[in-house]
Amino acid sequence: MKLHELGEFGLIKRLSGDLLSRPAEVIRGAGDDAAVLQLDGSLWTLLTTDMLVEGVHFSLEWASPVQVGIKTVAVNVSDIAAMGGWPAHAVISLGLPERSTVEEIDELYRGIRQAAGEYGVNIVGGDTVKSPDRLVINLTLLGYVEAGRAVFRSGAGVGDRIYVTGGLGASAAGLFLCRHPALPVDPAVATCLRRAHLEPRARLAAGRLLSAAGVTAMDDISDGLAGELMEICRASGVGCLVREEAIPVDPRVRAVADLAGVDPLQWVLSGGEDFELLFTVPPGLAGPVEVKLAAAGENCYCIGEVIPSGSGLLLERAGGRVVPLQARGYDHFAG
Repeated sequence: MKLHELGEFGLIKRLSGDLLSRPAEVIRGAGDDAAVLQLDGSLWTLLTTDMLVEGVHFSLEWASPVQVGIKTVAVNVSDIAAMGGWPAHAVISLGLPERSTVEEIDELYRGIRQAAGEYGVNIVGGDTVKSPDRLVINLTLLGYVEAGRAVFRSGAGVGDRIYVTGGLGASAAGLFLCRHPALPVDPAVATCLRRAHLEPRARLAAGRLLSAAGVTAMDDISDGLAGELMEICRASGVGCLVREEAIPVDPRVRAVADLAGVDPLQWVLSGGEDFELLFTVPPGLAGPVEVKLAAAGENCYCIGEVIPSGSGLLLERAGGRVVPLQARGYDHFAG
């Protein structure tokens, strides 16, 4: 079915059903000029938004509409996780090219519903417009965190240990495989790495646990490890020393990098979209935090420590040589 056969209001009606995961908190959802939500005065409200543009954040050459829907929700939930909170309500705006079919949009929303249900997100409204030539999706997400428990980028102190919650580089390796499908990689490995890129998962449970455990700063790794380290160091007025040999890189990522003739460290530092959590914790709390994460089935790895700001961002290469850490995460407007 073509969009013009359904019309804007027919599309809105088609997409508006079965979107609430937490209906008790919604006074009025989709269908009015604004959503009306029941907020709790003992909580801080979190608000984040992300826009995904076809040809920039995803390609329909290798991502299905369902996967685009899953990613749309997950990248926003990841921002809430990095603050130590939980997601609640969202609105979605779509820019739809004329070539879009109703069936494709149904599949997009199937992915959105799947991920929203997993993370407990109500979709309470949005907007639809015609886009000249590509699919554009913007999701704005509201979440909560206990008053005083939000974790900012700006709290890292000299001597704090630097951790990540899981292996890095899988999304960049998966994107490489999407772009180079002829690379002779084990099919099971290729499927796993492509899924890491196409269907990312937000570390929501780990973020909640870390907020309660007293970590000092936190960020999600959306633009590469180096870029997120720079954000924390800049906001906190500190430097960092990261040890290459301590950075967790999945063996499957290394295997693909070898076949591709790429240094896997570049995928880790600059590839982005791993959506693991990067956090800092005082030395005295490092052990207890590791124990709590392990008890919850969550992995974490100490990759370095916070140092005075005058030292800058440093990387200790294998063998002990220390070099400046170049923060080259993804930049939409870089030359």
